[in-house]
Amino acid sequence: MEAVLGGLARDVEDLDDSTGVFLGDIRRGVVHLIDWYILREPRLAPALFGEICLDARVRFGLDPKDVGALLRRSLHLDSGLDRHTLKALLDLALPPSAQSPDGR
Repeated sequence: MEAVLGGLARDVEDLDDSTGVFLGDIRRGVVHLIDWYILREPRLAPALFGEICLDARVRFGLDPKDVGALLRRSLHLDSGLDRHTLKALLDLALPPSAQSPDGR
């Protein structure tokens, strides 16, 4: 979780506000660590993603939808999980505040 939040901190550190922030992709090694965690403790994935979204909101003022989109994009790019499993996992595990209206 802290590795993801550290990347978010770099994205917002020089800005006056967090609106319109482009969130860079999560590093490949961190995505692989998230994969490892999910494969070993799948029931804890909602808590992990929820904490990431909550801490990003509290620490940096980031919209959970933006953080959810970042997680989706980064995991789709670098995760070892198959696309169908990954989509189902994110649909179930991301908190409602981090879900986009169109389901992406």
